[in-house]
Amino acid sequence: MDNINTQNNRPVSYTFTQGIGDYSAEQVNHMDIADLMTLVLTRIQNAKELQFKQKLDEADARTKKLEAFGEQMKALARIKTGFGSNDKDDTPMREAQGVKSMVSADQWDESAVDHELTTKSKPDAAAVEKKTSSKYGAYENLSGGAKLTVWENVNDYLDANLTDAELKYLKSDGGEGNPVLDASIREKYVKVWHDAGYEPPKTLSEKERMSVFVSVDSSFTYKAERLNNASKAYYSYQDKQAESKDEATDAASSDTSADVLEASTWRSELSADGQQYMGSVDTFCQTGVANGTLTDADADNIMSGNFTKSDLESLEVAIKNEQDKIGSMNTRDQIDIQKITNQIDQLVSLLSTLTKKFFEGASSVINKM
Repeated sequence: MDNINTQNNRPVSYTFTQGIGDYSAEQVNHMDIADLMTLVLTRIQNAKELQFKQKLDEADARTKKLEAFGEQMKALARIKTGFGSNDKDDTPMREAQGVKSMVSADQWDESAVDHELTTKSKPDAAAVEKKTSSKYGAYENLSGGAKLTVWENVNDYLDANLTDAELKYLKSDGGEGNPVLDASIREKYVKVWHDAGYEPPKTLSEKERMSVFVSVDSSFTYKAERLNNASKAYYSYQDKQAESKDEATDAASSDTSADVLEASTWRSELSADGQQYMGSVDTFCQTGVANGTLTDADADNIMSGNFTKSDLESLEVAIKNEQDKIGSMNTRDQIDIQKITNQIDQLVSLLSTLTKKFFEGASSVINKM
């Protein structure tokens, strides 16, 4: 009898309780089978719900990108109306049959000059962004699962490499206020991201932060809180750096921007149709550069009217392919989301059934007694 009792009351392994989260080995050891099954199923359900949210967030981001492609396609359709039936594939926009009556060659030249001056008013930000993204991948391009893998590596690295002073500082002060410790923590934080081949994310919303850190450490424990505070210290530093650069850029470019706007009178001389046409050109360039379907050189050519009819048609095909690709990914994710929804429903049903069975079993034992 003693051996049986000893076997039944032996402590639950620490490895198991790590997956349970906030519950200690002693607490888990004193749970009955009903509580343990409920706890395990609840944890599985929480993980599925987090997976569900990540899929929705990814689909939402792609949908926003799809909307941007849609705006670009609308602008492209309006631009194409400027070409007449006699225009050939190699006819540039500025020489198109319909465009000539709306925008003159001199006005296209003015457009090219304005675009060049506006672009030159912000060289530093573009150079910094290009330099930053040249060596390491963008965090935003990672899938949900890959993001969590990198965060887990970051968490493990900091856990092993932060000094006692840094760990204590992150716990007591939240990672802000001591320039020396801030700098050393940031250096380690950035190093592990670079070792993984990526730039650290420049910022995370509170919702994203909670989603990531709960996933990395099962529940929001002290270990995850350390990672949270380390990342917040990095984001705070990035924000301050960005504010400083923005102030310098604004000061340097404000005079140039004002001069461009003051000198650009040619747009007001356009007809209503001409203004609408150039508005479509602006929209097409802005959305295209933002979503990556246009290079800076492409935008220069378009704003100067040197883009040809065949160039526009090739771009139309490329944009349509991107739209189709996103549509296919969204369709695939809709199937995955439905599967996850079904799994969550099944877990809820199973939990309800188990709870009912446990109560029936307990009542039966009591009645027999």
